[in-house]
Amino acid sequence: MRLLTRADLESVLTMSETIAVVEDAFAEYARGNVRMPLRIGLNMPDHDNGMHGVMHGYVGGSVDALAIKAARLGGGKIWVILFNPEDGAIRSLMDGGFITAMRTAAVCGVAAKYLARSDAQVLGLFGAGTQGRTHVTAINEVRPLNLVKVFDPVPGKAAEFAKEVSAKLGIEVVEADDPQATVAGSDMISVTASTKAPVFEGRWLEKGMHVTSIGSHGPQVQEIDSNTVARAKVVVDSKDAIMAEGGDILIPIREGVISEDHIYAELGDLVTGAKPGRTSDDEITLYKSVGLALQDVAAAERAYRLAEEKGIGTLVEF
Repeated sequence: MRLLTRADLESVLTMSETIAVVEDAFAEYARGNVRMPLRIGLNMPDHDNGMHGVMHGYVGGSVDALAIKAARLGGGKIWVILFNPEDGAIRSLMDGGFITAMRTAAVCGVAAKYLARSDAQVLGLFGAGTQGRTHVTAINEVRPLNLVKVFDPVPGKAAEFAKEVSAKLGIEVVEADDPQATVAGSDMISVTASTKAPVFEGRWLEKGMHVTSIGSHGPQVQEIDSNTVARAKVVVDSKDAIMAEGGDILIPIREGVISEDHIYAELGDLVTGAKPGRTSDDEITLYKSVGLALQDVAAAERAYRLAEEKGIGTLVEF
């Protein structure tokens, strides 16, 4: 068994590698080669009613990997256990925080590849946290950016983010004054903040914008408003998962603003070519993700293979 710390993973798993393997995993999902129950969770009354969640999946075909992710929600530890699909032996125990950050951003990169305009280069970002940092990196891989405008309600957080990310990626990153300024003039809008209420108004969106929503999930949680959903061509990671816990889609359906048929496609449909992505420069597109186990499985498998090739990590006899 190979133990992989966060430092180990950071030394081997790049965003480009993660985007590539996550794209492969969504193709396998569309082909019916993924086994993936919905996430399960439980609360612990003796520990401040803290939540513990588990995501479990097998991705066949070109990926051929089996893994479980277990997480203490709300800032606790996250672990990924990678198994040998043949006999169930543990191949690797690895830090799940880094895997989660990378795979969440990577799927947004895949979505932008198919849904953002080919000339998109300005990103309006809501949320100056870990997901925001990896998200900019992922988007920049598929749509090279020349400007990022970031908004965060916590004083000083966006300014610190702008300084750090600009230095790291060599692109201009500035603090936006308010939500409307974040949207205005942007080619792409990304919501990576964990909020329970919409962070911008759909009427602010301009023709040709691409919106990504990954910050929150839950049947009662809505980080983008119903007008945004109604105006957009909507692509989701999984219809089953969205209909179980995607409040951004469920709430407009309950309001009667849209029907379930308003969901245009799953991301895997675009990857395999079953449906086209963006079909004009004027349409507004929306990618809504609640996060799937297949992303963790694929990213963990790629990290493990790279670490094995380079001799990274600690081998443990078990």
